[in-house]
Amino acid sequence: MRPLYAILKILLPYIYNILFRKKEMVNVPKKYKNQTIYVSNHPSAFLDPLLVASVGKPIVTFMTRSDVFTWWMKPITWACNMIPIYRAEQDGSGTYDKNQEVFSAAQNVLKKRGNLIMFAEGYTDDVFIRSLKPIKKGPARIAFGTMEATDWSIDLKVQAVGINYANPGMMRSDVVIKWGEPIRMQDLKEMYDENPNKATLHLTKAISKGIQENIIYVEDKSKADFVDHLFILTRKGMHYKHSDRSIPLIQRNEYARSLANRVNNEFTDEAADWEDLKNSTEAYFNELNKRNLDEEFVFNYSASGNKKKSLKNWLFLLLTLPLFLFGCIHHAFPYIITKKMVEKMFKRQVFWSGVKVVLGGIIWMFYTLPVFWLFNSYVYPEIGIDNYWIGFTISLIYYLVVPYFSFLFWYRWINVFKETMAYGKADENALKEMSVNRAELIQKITKMNI
Repeated sequence: MRPLYAILKILLPYIYNILFRKKEMVNVPKKYKNQTIYVSNHPSAFLDPLLVASVGKPIVTFMTRSDVFTWWMKPITWACNMIPIYRAEQDGSGTYDKNQEVFSAAQNVLKKRGNLIMFAEGYTDDVFIRSLKPIKKGPARIAFGTMEATDWSIDLKVQAVGINYANPGMMRSDVVIKWGEPIRMQDLKEMYDENPNKATLHLTKAISKGIQENIIYVEDKSKADFVDHLFILTRKGMHYKHSDRSIPLIQRNEYARSLANRVNNEFTDEAADWEDLKNSTEAYFNELNKRNLDEEFVFNYSASGNKKKSLKNWLFLLLTLPLFLFGCIHHAFPYIITKKMVEKMFKRQVFWSGVKVVLGGIIWMFYTLPVFWLFNSYVYPEIGIDNYWIGFTISLIYYLVVPYFSFLFWYRWINVFKETMAYGKADENALKEMSVNRAELIQKITKMNI
């Protein structure tokens, strides 16, 4: 295991506990060396490989887009177990010859019982969408090429991975990662001997199906917003904000996946009830945008008996103000500097969340290091601690624990403040009118057993 990879393997789970409110892993591999090609969907660019590689035991080598391998990044890419993959649409001519060397390097990893991870969609959409682009043939070609190079003597597997984000661009969201059943390459030998092209296509389709079965998959992308609207209104699906948190995450994920499948199967051109519901939800959310209202405000207003109630939030904000100010000392500077740097460096927002996780974690680590000096210089002399190791242990516990929990509270306080202020400014007549519209929508949703 290379050095930087080992460090990230230790640190990333800690950082992801801050980024995500809840994480669930299903059928996660339990061996370090599985001799497996993991093939995943790619909804969030930089965040996906870091997330998949940081959970479970497998040590993986990343197949990464070639433009990352600049001269100054090469020491980092080597230390992180990365090898490039070239694509004609991005890298121009000559990609075939370059990829032959890459495939050879990938085969060497697999021959030594190592693991690869590939994101075979090829690229990430700028806007997060619950769907799947066509799967490339690269994983299948590497798998069959490795089997040929070893005379079919190794037990190589290909395993689909499905990443399900509530929203990868939002802090304190949820994520579910599911691993499908491994496909043993030995089982495809007869088909490959008979017709290599047919076997490659068969494996590629099997990978695509395996990913689809483990993600919230909306076949028609034009209906993706409609599915999200239903998640919001029912509050039973995977949405980063509008979800009933008392429902277990796995249950919300299964509901979301099942609902997406219903839309895929039932929402046809002849399905007047689905078309009517889609038009009604679009009209409702368009009206919310027009009136500058959050759906959460309408839900809370309806749940409170058509009354605006904010006393509970204001009590929370006032009573915990000292804790918020303490959190500002630890987190305001790292948070603001990370946000400004990343959003200036990367024009595509799809990269922001992943880069912010890593860069923010690094900045926070160095920013918080003076804790050790402050404790040794000012705290320990006052309370009479002169044992180095006792002092160091106390400092380390503080360094790892207090900033972690204070950030979660600090970030929540800011969001509660923003939402309370916005809710207070919301027009009550508009809330009352939209509550009636919402109630009518819920009736339609209930009638269709959604």
